[in-house]
Amino acid sequence: MTNPNFPEDEDKPLDAAQLRLQAKLKRLLFWSTGVMVLGLVAVFAAIFYRVTRVDVKPVPTFDHPIIAELPMPEGGRVASTRIDGNRMTVTLESTRGAAILVVDLETMKVVRRLDLVAGK
Repeated sequence: MTNPNFPEDEDKPLDAAQLRLQAKLKRLLFWSTGVMVLGLVAVFAAIFYRVTRVDVKPVPTFDHPIIAELPMPEGGRVASTRIDGNRMTVTLESTRGAAILVVDLETMKVVRRLDLVAGK
């Protein structure tokens, strides 16, 4: 039984030009798919590399306890501290404003000071 919507005479064999065009399109499809897959693999490899990479910074080790004094304004308090490598930042708050001190952990000296005062 045949389908009346598709007559039998439409299934003619392809001529040489059509076969060449068909082969060319198959090659184009193969190479474009390959490039797309290669690009996706590269993206996933980059994501995997970024996720699994470990950035280890050397942590300072001290053989003995550190005892040091930092200048503190009258009525001030330590708002926060943060250590990064061999530097430590200390944020001080007082009635005059705030100050950020950068301390070198090896020498325990203040290497930078930033005073934050109210604008005029």
